Amino acid sequence: MKKTILALLALVLTAGMTGLVGSPAEAATAKRSNTKTGYTQVVVAPAVNDLIGSAGITPAPVQGAKAGAFKGTLAAKFPITGYSLRGIRIKHSGGLNLSAGASTITVSNFNIDLARLRVSGNVNGTVGNVGRVDLFKVRASDRRDLGLVKLTLTKTAADALNATFGVNAFAENATFGYATPKPLSRF
Repeated sequence: MKKTILALLALVLTAGMTGLVGSPAEAATAKRSNTKTGYTQVVVAPAVNDLIGSAGITPAPVQGAKAGAFKGTLAAKFPITGYSLRGIRIKHSGGLNLSAGASTITVSNFNIDLARLRVSGNVNGTVGNVGRVDLFKVRASDRRDLGLVKLTLTKTAADALNATFGVNAFAENATFGYATPKPLSRF
């Protein structure tokens, strides 16, 4: 896991040193926002993609995100809008809306917080406007072909998904997907 976190940190630092964050002095305190400097790709775990499909839940990108088929599952790309090297955070715009009939949940504006090994996002929908909560725990990937790190559900995220869609299919610490930040790539 330590190697995985170091690899993610190296991606962020490389972005700072190549001018995406600014001058070397800026890189030391790097706090940059509202500048698209790449994206993070999130691939939904194949079992979760099957579960979502069988439950009649339809995912759709929102607020500038992109989504499409990838290796038999779904991949979404979220624009990177900034970095905070002090707190080791990668900030994003865009999100996903999950809906089934009148039930809906939208998660957006993700922050990858490497210091805490968490991904937070804004949540709203049938469950109400929840605000920013931790959605995923960052773990070592067991599917490097799908992503550099594994994203497992927090209790808050699992409970919100179950409550929204009237299921008991989502559980804390269950794998939701895989993520790879690509700060030097075109969105």
